[in-house]
Amino acid sequence: MQKVYTDHPDINKACLQFLSSEKSDPGGNERIMLDTLYKISEQDIRENYLTGQIVYVPEAGEGKHFHLTKDGKLEYYRIKYETLSAKEGTEFFCAERYRLDLEKKFQATSAKLKTNPLDLKARQELETNLDSYLKFANSVHGKSQIVRNFLFFSLGKYMKGDQGIPVSPCEFTQKILNPITIATSGLTDADSKLAWAANIQIFTAYELGFTMAGYCK
Repeated sequence: MQKVYTDHPDINKACLQFLSSEKSDPGGNERIMLDTLYKISEQDIRENYLTGQIVYVPEAGEGKHFHLTKDGKLEYYRIKYETLSAKEGTEFFCAERYRLDLEKKFQATSAKLKTNPLDLKARQELETNLDSYLKFANSVHGKSQIVRNFLFFSLGKYMKGDQGIPVSPCEFTQKILNPITIATSGLTDADSKLAWAANIQIFTAYELGFTMAGYCK
């Protein structure tokens, strides 16, 4: 995908709608961007994409997929080149772009709560961030594994309680159950399975720890 699409102000909304295959009719520039995504996806071409695999990191005791560099770019822990059709490539581009934006929101919210744990606006963002993630999960249901891999995320660094938090811990494991099911359906890679198993344990501890600390009153 060209940089002009990556930086388009309506790309995230258009991408979520493209992934969801929604029939609603957005207006203005979002409609134009969505039409562009569909046209690109219908081309009869195959291209190479740099994708990322989910890995288990023993020294961290959790799984990893990607992290943000200092300049806010996405960097995979283990890269893999895949040859994708136009439709597969557009789905991958949209999932990567949406998930990158979501990760930036996660980190921005946690930074605000690190500075001021009582920031009410930031606490509201915890719910918004989780809702955005849940919508994303529904949009990638049935998509390829490399697309569904973007449902993977890490909470280990937030467990000490000195980094703020990115998503609401309230009833977290119940809400995250369906996304986990979507992400791991048909998963065969042993390392990815181990990574998910480790992170599910962290998810449970995340909910319990911060609920007991009073976040869900």
